[in-house]
Amino acid sequence: MNPIFRLIPLLTGCLAILSACGGGGGGSALTTVNPPVAGTISGLGSVIVNGVRYETIGASVIDADDSHTISTPLGLGMTVSIDPLTSSATTAGTIYIQTGIKGGTSAVDTTAKTLNVAGLPVTTDSATFIVTSAGQAGSFADLADNLNVEVYGLPQTDGTFKATRIEIEATAQVVQLVGTVSNLNTANKTFTLGSGSNTVTIAYSGITVPTGLVNGSVVSVHTATTATASQYTATSLYLRSTNVSTFTQYAANYGGTSGVYNEANELYGMVSGLTEAPYTNGCSMQVQGVPTTLRSATLCASLQNGDYVEVKGLLTDGTLAAYRLEFKTAGGDRSLNNYFDDENDDRERDEFKYRRQYNSQTSGSYYSSDSRSSYEIYGTLSACSGSTCTLTSNGSVLTADVSTAFWEHGQVTSGFVEAKGYMTTGNTFKVTKIEAKY
Repeated sequence: MNPIFRLIPLLTGCLAILSACGGGGGGSALTTVNPPVAGTISGLGSVIVNGVRYETIGASVIDADDSHTISTPLGLGMTVSIDPLTSSATTAGTIYIQTGIKGGTSAVDTTAKTLNVAGLPVTTDSATFIVTSAGQAGSFADLADNLNVEVYGLPQTDGTFKATRIEIEATAQVVQLVGTVSNLNTANKTFTLGSGSNTVTIAYSGITVPTGLVNGSVVSVHTATTATASQYTATSLYLRSTNVSTFTQYAANYGGTSGVYNEANELYGMVSGLTEAPYTNGCSMQVQGVPTTLRSATLCASLQNGDYVEVKGLLTDGTLAAYRLEFKTAGGDRSLNNYFDDENDDRERDEFKYRRQYNSQTSGSYYSSDSRSSYEIYGTLSACSGSTCTLTSNGSVLTADVSTAFWEHGQVTSGFVEAKGYMTTGNTFKVTKIEAKY
């Protein structure tokens, strides 16, 4: 892991010792520092890492290697480290994105679901989230030889790389390699990444060598070429971790807020694209741009596009198969024919549980505040007039009510933004906080 991640807990401990022992001058009260958290993003609408939901608006999002600012949306399967704010353990102050392998594809095997990227062996499973060059959720079938991709994931002890997210890019990128070091030769300044016959040699003379470079350590290698090769010259070299156990923990801690296995992935947001599923007792929809399937005809008949949902389930081949869902009707407590709460008794016997969140106290609700149904989305802001704008997000065109919004870093009238808020009608999103992404 980047040295900054390993130093922060040490610094935190040192500060605590100084304060507790009266060091550092004066007898001021100890300030609690929330420790950094590292793992794989398992949910959206905020982000969920290691079973905790973090608010992200206002956070600095930077590359874990060279600390350059990243403005692209956070996504399922990205590997990150989060420094929470001192004032809030569930609000991200800084998010370090651990970018993955970048390069061209080869040896794509549709049976084994494996491939090589920039010469390195990459494995996938049903939970690997694949994104097409158009930004849509895809599947392994979208992969082929000679594509340009970025792969987020977990280095393995055998030199392979287990993909948690694959983004298909429209244009070639400068090659970046992430992997476990072997065959380190400090005299010749070379080492190997990869496994078996799928290995590449890295030459690293003339650059700063990070402390801790040993066989078995995990590194990120930046290069100056876009072409796949058997040997690369590193332009910079970064230590991700002293060993792969760091990423074993990522896998062990992966999950949703409930801690239940079949609810490892979560989406918070607005229903769009609601359609009857190709089977008789359910439907499909999109939440945060992720295809989602529900297995209840009763629930599907009660939902509409624009409703707020909290859906929990398992990602399988780019689709979230829901096991639990809570929803709130957009624009008020509309009457739902034949609806019943299936949260406690699973009366349909389909292992799918759901319940309704009410919008007002008068309806006998569990919740009376819209803060319970707030979520965060990325989108493009346009056509601002007075206190309203158009917000296009994941293919849905919304009216954004910004009349009482808090603007992080100043107000804008157009461009790519991250917005937090809640639905007030079928297509009006009440913005409570918003930040321009440049």
